[in-house]
Parts: sequence; structure tokens; C-alpha cells
Amino acid sequence: MKIYFDGCSWTKGEELENRKEERFSKLVCDKLGAEEVNLARCGGSNDRIIRNLMIEYDITKYDMAVIQMTFPARTEYFYERETDRGWSAITGRTKYYTPEEYKKDENWVRVNPKSNYHKWLYKGKLTSLNQTVDRLSEKFLDHSTFWTDYYKNVMNEKYFDTKENIHMQTIRNHCKVNNVPLVLTSINKWTKQTFDLLLDKSSLPVHAYGHPTKEGHRMIADRIVGMVS
Repeated sequence: MKIYFDGCSWTKGEELENRKEERFSKLVCDKLGAEEVNLARCGGSNDRIIRNLMIEYDITKYDMAVIQMTFPARTEYFYERETDRGWSAITGRTKYYTPEEYKKDENWVRVNPKSNYHKWLYKGKLTSLNQTVDRLSEKFLDHSTFWTDYYKNVMNEKYFDTKENIHMQTIRNHCKVNNVPLVLTSINKWTKQTFDLLLDKSSLPVHAYGHPTKEGHRMIADRIVGMVS
């Protein structure tokens, strides 16, 4: 049995001391006697999840999928670059990836506004962006002016809600048509969609930067195993 996992830093196991042994994907596979394939990327987007599912990997080679959707405002774009520069989800600063880390997604650039952006978006406080435009652009290493204008003046809640719905239905339908059982989760506490499991850090023990602790991952694993057993 082989299980396909994808998501962002929650599924990757960010902030764990030993992520490969303590993250929920490993715990689920240990309990089910399955092989773990974890494709998650810190700061990854739902666009990346769809790209992996539809283009990069063959879901028919897996016996089950556990996919954790993230905040719909995140995205990615293809940009042929030679640098291994990226953004660290933990420090909030530029980092340089090892060749192994960089090769994984090569020229797909993550676009991920600061975490408070989602609170502004879903609580209707977009006017506050006018006072924090410099902070909004801190994560945009390339094309900063474009992305800042996009998130400040172009996007809106309706657009991202629609995009999230499209992504959710795409994932469900692709797994269904290929007869691959799916557990679909999300960390977007403002979602209007219905997921199999909503991962809310208010109901889990978390580290300083909001990712589940070792115990939090155990709790998530228990819930997933309980759903599929």
C-alpha cells in the first residue's frame, strides 16, 4: 500500500525536531502499514498541489491520497532562473536552498503574501493594506511591485473563494475518476467549502510559528486513520 500526501508546511512537518519521523503522514503510514510519499512544500499553494496531482505525478500508482489544501491567496508561476534563492517559512527571510531542495520544484516560484493578509482579506479590512503595503511585499523576492499591486488592488474575497472551490472539486474529481480514495483537508479556517477534515491550530498544540507540535501531528494522524479504518 502506498499513500500520496501533499500540502504545505503543515504536511511537510515544519518546526518538528525530526519531521520525517514525527509528521502525521509518517504516523498514518506506520499505523496502516503503508509506504509514505510526502510531496508537501513549505509555503506551497493549491496551484502547486493541482500541478503535482495532474501533471507531475500519476495518482493511479497510489492506493490512497491525503491532500491538505492551503490558503487560496497563495499561488506560483514558472520562471527560468539560475538562483537557488527562496523564502523561509520560519524566519521570514531569504534563504538559499541545497541542490536537493532546489531541484524538487526547480523554476516554480512560490507567491505567498504575509500570513496576516488572509485575516485582512476575510475580515473585510483591506483598507488597512494601504498602511502596510511595505510589509505586504516583504515575501515577494521577484516582481515585488506587480504582486503587491495584484494583492492590494486586483484580488478580492470572491475571487479566492471561487478559486478554492475549483481547486477542491478538481482534486476530488481527479481522485474519484481514478478510483483513488481521498481524504481532503484544509488549514483555511475561513473556507466556505466542506472538507473531510479542517485543520485548525486553535484545536491543536502548536509551535511558536503556528505549526503543529509532535503531539499535534499525532492527533491529526489519529483522526485520519479513524476516517479510513
